[in-house]
Amino acid sequence: MAERLGITLVSGGKVQTQDLVMALVMFLPAFLVLVFLGTYPIITALITAFQRRPLFDLDSTVWVGLDNFTSVFQHPQLWNSFSNDIVFTIASISIQTVVGMAVALLLHQQFTGRNILRGFVLFSYVFPVAVAAIIWRFMLSDSVGIIHHLIDAWNLPIPNTWFASPKTAMPSVIMVTAWKYFPFMVITFLARLQTIDVTLYEAAKVDGANALQRFRYVTLPMLMPVIIITLLLRTIWTFNNWEIVALLTQGGPVYSTITPPILVYDTLFKEFSLGRAAAISFLMVVTLLVAMVFYLYAYDRSEERLT
Repeated sequence: MAERLGITLVSGGKVQTQDLVMALVMFLPAFLVLVFLGTYPIITALITAFQRRPLFDLDSTVWVGLDNFTSVFQHPQLWNSFSNDIVFTIASISIQTVVGMAVALLLHQQFTGRNILRGFVLFSYVFPVAVAAIIWRFMLSDSVGIIHHLIDAWNLPIPNTWFASPKTAMPSVIMVTAWKYFPFMVITFLARLQTIDVTLYEAAKVDGANALQRFRYVTLPMLMPVIIITLLLRTIWTFNNWEIVALLTQGGPVYSTITPPILVYDTLFKEFSLGRAAAISFLMVVTLLVAMVFYLYAYDRSEERLT
C-alpha cells in the first residue's frame, strides 16, 4: 500500500506501522474529496432523472420512477438528435485526425520557421469559441462573407446559405468544429512523434523501406496508442459539445443539427423539466460508456502489439 502511494516508508527493510498510518491519514482527506466531487453530482443527476422536478418549483419534486425516461423515449427529436450527434462526432474528429496527423508530420521535419509555424497552428485552438463561431458565420455569409464570395468568384458550386439550409448546416458545423479543434490533435501527435526512437527508422531504411512503408510499419504503430486515447477524449468532448452547435445553428434549421446537448438545454430552459433533461443526459452517458469500452479495448490491443 505504502509503495503504491509513492512514499518511501521502508526502515530496515520493513514498512513501519506508524508511517503507514500517517500516510493513510494524509491520503484520506484527498481521497474523500475526490470521491465526493466525482460521485455526488452524478448520483444527484441520476436521482433527478427519476423525479418530476420543475426548474422553478423544486419544492414540488416528486418521485416518478421511469416516467421521465418513458417520456424522453417518445420525444420526436430524441433519436434524430443522437443520430445527428454521431454523424457530427465521427465526421469532425475524422477530419481533425487526418489534418492533425498531416500537420504533425510536417512540423516534425526540420525547416526554417518551424517554431513560428508551430505557434501559428495553435491559433484556432486558443481562440474563444463564441468569437470563432461569430467570425465563421460572418465569413460564410452570402451577403458579406469573404469565403462565400471567393468561392463564388471561382464559379464553384456553393450553397446560398451555409447555416440556414438543412442540407448544408451540418457539414458547415462540422467544418467549423474541425477547424477549431484540430490543433489538439497536432499537439498530441507531435509530442509522441518526438519520442519515437530514430534507430527504428534507420533500421527500416537499411531494410529498404520507403517513406510510406516507414510511416505504415514504424510511425503509425508507435502512434496508435496516442491516437486511440486522443480519439476517446475528442469523442467525449465533441459528443457533449453544446456551444458550437448552439452558437452556429441552435439545432436548426428544421432540427437538422439538433444534438442531445441542445435537446437537454431546450428541455431544461424551454420546457423547464429538470427530470427529463437529466434522463436525456444519462442516455448520453450510456452512449459514451459504450464508446469508451470500445476505445479502451482498442488501446489494449495496440499496446499488446508494441510489446
